[in-house]
Amino acid sequence: MLDSLQSLSRADVAAITALFVLVLAGWLVVILVWYTRSARRQQQIDLRLGLTVQDTEPGRVLRLWRDGREATTRVPGGGPRLSPLQRLDLMRQDAGWRMSAGSLLLGVAGAMLLLFAFAYTWTGYLVAGLITGAAVPLLVWVYLNRCLAQREQLFETQFLDALGLAARSLRAGHPLNGSFRLISDEIPAPVGVMFARICQQQALGMDLEQALREAAAGSANSEMKLFATSVAIQLKTGGNLADLMDRLADVIRDRMRLARRVRVLTAQTQFSKRVLLVLPFVTFVFLNFVNPAYMAPLYTTSLGQSMLVMGGLTLLMGAWLMNRMAVLRY
Repeated sequence: MLDSLQSLSRADVAAITALFVLVLAGWLVVILVWYTRSARRQQQIDLRLGLTVQDTEPGRVLRLWRDGREATTRVPGGGPRLSPLQRLDLMRQDAGWRMSAGSLLLGVAGAMLLLFAFAYTWTGYLVAGLITGAAVPLLVWVYLNRCLAQREQLFETQFLDALGLAARSLRAGHPLNGSFRLISDEIPAPVGVMFARICQQQALGMDLEQALREAAAGSANSEMKLFATSVAIQLKTGGNLADLMDRLADVIRDRMRLARRVRVLTAQTQFSKRVLLVLPFVTFVFLNFVNPAYMAPLYTTSLGQSMLVMGGLTLLMGAWLMNRMAVLRY
């Protein structure tokens, strides 16, 4: 048996390895489909029971005085440090992806195995397969951040409409929970779904202030945290809730205007970052197609493999530095 294994050529070993990886990837796809369906069913059950939002007891306490009485409220946020899987799940929810964090990781692993098998079979070099497989989580991360940015812009736009609708509803004589229900009926996702969850939790017996705090803690949007804190203070101290909605809408509108100016100021840096990151990959793929023999030392020699690893690490470091340079705190 050892003699038969030693007699196998390099192409036969590559074909057997690729076949094994393809079979393993097929099993991963089957497990992914089953896990996604069961996780989605469990999420629907938790959503109906109001169990999808994490506890928000830790946070910053604000104390205000009105008419000689003290009113305290807790600003959502702070809390214990989230694990990487919990952070990924929160980002997945904010991006609007329905699959769970476990399903996402399993899908990324399956795609990495498929691309690894394809690249290794096509080129015959193990390093090429590893580089191709490592590109999958980077592409997924970039796409996730893009979805987060688009979702955040949509949330802010819908949130302004929701505040205006709540102000008009309150002036018409509707209660606060009635205005929230009107928002959930008239505004689509993601804002409408969030307010529908608040109404559902209140219908199940949860206090409105607690429901608002949990909704704000389950969202990465700072405007939602500001809204939850302001409404919680107003509920304890009293006042005109319709005027509060209008003032919050003005504040959020000014913040959106400032954010647009920031994006204009950092647009050149972001464009330069994309060009500098894409250009090495395009050149690398082009040279592999045009002259494979010229690129072969990068795969076959230890020095070439080290250069590939160092090139990938420097690209990642450069992307991180340019991202940090494009962030303006305000």
